[in-house]
Formats: sequence, structure tokens, C-alpha cells
Amino acid sequence: MACSTIDQLRRPLTCCNVAVISLPLTTERLVIAMMRPLHVDSLVEYRNHPDVARYQDWSVPFTVETAERMIAEQSALDGPTGDEWVQLAIELREGAPIGTAIGDVAVGIHDSNRQASIGYSITPAHQGRGYATEAVTAVIAALFGDAGVHRITASIDPQNVASRHVLDKLGFRFEGRSPLSVFVRGEWVDDDRFAVLAHEWTGKVTLADGRG
Repeated sequence: MACSTIDQLRRPLTCCNVAVISLPLTTERLVIAMMRPLHVDSLVEYRNHPDVARYQDWSVPFTVETAERMIAEQSALDGPTGDEWVQLAIELREGAPIGTAIGDVAVGIHDSNRQASIGYSITPAHQGRGYATEAVTAVIAALFGDAGVHRITASIDPQNVASRHVLDKLGFRFEGRSPLSVFVRGEWVDDDRFAVLAHEWTGKVTLADGRG
């Protein structure tokens, strides 16, 4: 819930921005890359699933046109970039057709590249297997290790127990609750805020290129 789909669509594309981390990231089971047009079908499918959309703020139904527009907004970017939000596709290294995303990691870079915010989703068919933790760990490791980011934040619906479990495993600190602060599909909901600092980060992930 760190950045709404509407905010991502409205954000102007900035020319000549340079990605702060190099993609793709490859872990033992996953590839994390920029979301591109070949991922549209997967994105539309899982963003319309009730179990994925329940704690997120995008409009439902999530249309093909919305997906195409969101991906087009980041077409000139090669990765997370200052003052931009990007969607990274999570793909399986084996066992899935090319272009099939099993989820995504959203990354926003701000404060002159010193801070980042993240969000993440996994399709229900692939939940409960540690894919979210593996993917987000790889992204965080790159943001702290390669980009030199100082602080990474995330925010979730307090009822999203599975997402809270991921943040706990990753060492995020609970920083507080903002009551009725996010308007989602006609109602105000609470927002729980988390963060981790570079010097607090102890997570490890095995990257295929040896950077973990």
C-alpha cells in the first residue's frame, strides 16, 4: 500500500534517469526484472483475484488498459530510479512460460536516493512458498548493498497477516499505526508503517550472480 496505482499512473516520466540497482536480480528460484508488456496478462489476472486485491488500493476490476498504461509509464526506465515508482515482475526461473509473473515488487526511490519504499504481491497459486520473502530480500539487498540506500519503508493493512509475517521475517521494525488514513474502495482503513535501516539489515539471499 506504499504507492497507489493512481499515483503511479499520474507520475510524469522523467527523462534520462539512471537506475540505482542493476536488473534482473536472480535468486535460487526467481528472477526479478522490470515489468514489461509481456507481463500484462499475468498482472491483470492476479490483481483481479480477491485474495490479492483485498488489502490493496488499486481499482477493481483492474483492466488490461490500466495494466498497459502503468507498464508504459516505466518503459524508459531500466530499474528503480530517483523520484519514480516502478513495478518489478517476479518470475520463476523454472516451470513457467516466459513472461509469466507470479507477483511483483513495487519500489519507490526518494529523498535524493537515500530512502526507498516497497510493496509486494504474490498470486494465490504461489503463496505460502516463501517467494515474497525471497524476492523482497533480493531487492532490499540490492538497495542497501548496491544503491547505498539508508532506510526502506513499507506500509500494510493491519489485517494483512501474511504480509506482516514477511516484514517480520525481513527484520522490519513496526513504527506505528495511522488510523483510518487510507481510502480504499469507498472506506477509510488503518495503515501500519514499518521500516528497516541499512545498519540493521541482516538478511541474506543467494543470488545467482554471487551478489548475496
